[in-house]
Amino acid sequence: MNAALAMIAGARPKDEIQGALTVQMACTHTAAMAILGKLDSGFGTEQRIVAFASAAARLMKTFAMQVEILRRLRNGGQQFVRVEHVHVNDGGQAVIGNVKSGIREGSADSER
Repeated sequence: MNAALAMIAGARPKDEIQGALTVQMACTHTAAMAILGKLDSGFGTEQRIVAFASAAARLMKTFAMQVEILRRLRNGGQQFVRVEHVHVNDGGQAVIGNVKSGIREGSADSER
């Protein structure tokens, strides 16, 4: 219980939605770790071991998705691409700066 509360506090939710998501994340993580912790103690048949391992894998995948959702909630889902190195060969042209694709307003193409 203390580990789950520490995870929620560490995530520092900013509103009720993020709070609910962090509680879900803590529960998902706790459930996955509980299943993984019992795998070696013998769940019985091989089929049961496979079923519990599969359940743990699904819970861990769900947790990873929840982490990504929380990241998107906080950052607005925007991506940032930074180009470190560009090659321009002889005869080529390069543009440096913020480039927006599309057609300019007022051009003949924009009226179509």
